[in-house]
Amino acid sequence: MNKLFLTVFLCVIALFAGSCSNEKTAPALKVGAIQWLGYEPFFLARSMDKYAPDMVKLVELQSSTDTLRLLREGVLDAGMLTMDEVLGELALGTALKVVLVVDISNGADVLLGKPGLDKLPDLKGKRIGVENNAVGAVLLNGALKKAGLDVSEITLVPLTSDEHLSSYMNGRVDAIVTFKPMSNTLLAQGAVKLFDSSEMPDQIIDVVAVRQDSLAEAAANIEMLIDGYFSALSYLNQFPKKATDMMSPRLGISGQEMLASYDGVLMADRELNRRLLSGSPSRLAGITITLQKTLLEAGLLDHEVSIETLFATQFILGKAAE
Repeated sequence: MNKLFLTVFLCVIALFAGSCSNEKTAPALKVGAIQWLGYEPFFLARSMDKYAPDMVKLVELQSSTDTLRLLREGVLDAGMLTMDEVLGELALGTALKVVLVVDISNGADVLLGKPGLDKLPDLKGKRIGVENNAVGAVLLNGALKKAGLDVSEITLVPLTSDEHLSSYMNGRVDAIVTFKPMSNTLLAQGAVKLFDSSEMPDQIIDVVAVRQDSLAEAAANIEMLIDGYFSALSYLNQFPKKATDMMSPRLGISGQEMLASYDGVLMADRELNRRLLSGSPSRLAGITITLQKTLLEAGLLDHEVSIETLFATQFILGKAAE
């Protein structure tokens, strides 16, 4: 009898242990990103082994258009995007939450013209390359407004970021909206800078946005993503040459070129994130409201979207902020 009881007891324990071992864990958080200076610290964090492969998976993409599409389809859990891209995706019905501010462009995004286009009004009647559903449209709108031109007075040439160099070099466009380090390459080829993001402060902000349905089950993954970013950013600040030498091969430039390219990009450390996300309303909420008005006035957003619950601040401000 005792033997039988012991056998049954051991079987029950084995079954229980088996069910525990088969318990589902959250899959790796799939995060989409294009090649952009502000996003590179995430890849630096990966090379520094800050991300467990079964927790965080960085997905390298050719354009923000790809990031948005894969987020919409649920292939990605999160994406590195500009705030205007987030608003546009919200307008399409994709439920997203902003969990981190990555950087603020302060001159890194530019409108470049071919030699002979020396001032903004010269753009009238010209072909301008731009990724029209991304940050390029916001920058171009600011440039046209300053030039006193309407979008109907130019010819828009839709381009993704991987087409910038070839489209400029083969004469497909007369001017192009692009960003560092590509802009440095084009300036070296004789391009003329006509306008940059320093002339429209706080309008081009990069963030990490997470699908709402991934937020709760992937809290630990998101924390790892953010902590890794801050660790890599700290390393970049302390050892800029070493860090850019590690990151630059992904961009196809030298570490020295990459370091110089960070001029014009304000990287958002933990303290800046706290300042932007604290308060009710937060400073970031105010910036986003202003940005949305700009997008609506320019016809870059179909309708107003609610931002009341857009920011998931608990990852920066703690659980009390939920």
